[in-house]
Amino acid sequence: MTIEDGAPAATLRRGRPRSEEAREKILAATAELLAEGGFQSVTMEAVAARAGVAKTTLYRWWPNRAALALACVSARMTPIADETRTGSYQERFKRQLKATIRLLNSPQGHAITALIGAKQTDPLLAQAYSDQIARPRRAQTRMMLQQAIQAGEIAEGTDPDIFLDAIYGPLYYRKVVSGEPVTDAFIDRIVDAAFTAFS
Repeated sequence: MTIEDGAPAATLRRGRPRSEEAREKILAATAELLAEGGFQSVTMEAVAARAGVAKTTLYRWWPNRAALALACVSARMTPIADETRTGSYQERFKRQLKATIRLLNSPQGHAITALIGAKQTDPLLAQAYSDQIARPRRAQTRMMLQQAIQAGEIAEGTDPDIFLDAIYGPLYYRKVVSGEPVTDAFIDRIVDAAFTAFS
C-alpha cells in the first residue's frame, strides 16, 4: 500500500474558507475508518461519505489520504508539554507516559495504533509520520530530558536516545506488540528503573 498522488495544487487553493465544524467531522470520520479497517480503509471517497461532505472539500485542506490520516492522528496525540510543571522530572515523565497510554487505550487511540501499523509497510507514509509526528515529539521529550540533566536528576553525558527508548519502548511494545496491559504501576517501575540506571 503506497501513498497515492496528491490532488493538483490549484484544487487546494479553491473553495470557501475552512469550516471548523466540517473539518472536525472529517477528522472524526477518518479516525473511525482508521480504527475500523486501518489505513487501507481511509480513502478520500470513504471519508467524504462518512463525514457527509464533498470530496473536493477534503482536497481543499489535504492533498491525499496520507496527509489526512496524519492530520487526524496528530490532532489526537497527547501533548508532550506538562502544563503543571510541578514535582520532579521523574514524576513529570511518569505523568506524560500515563497520559500517553490513556490516549492509546481510548477510541481515538485505535486510529493512532492503526496508522503506526500501516507505516510498517508504506515507506512514504513512514517518512511522513516521522517528519510530522515522531521527530517533533521526540525533540520535545529530549528537551525535558535535558532539563532533568540540568536539574541533576539524570547524569551528565547520558545518551538521550537510549534513555528515551528505555522508558517509551516498553510502553509501545506492550501496546502494539505483546498486548500485555500497561498499568500506572508498570509505568512507575519503568521510569523509576530508568532514573536509577541513568542517575
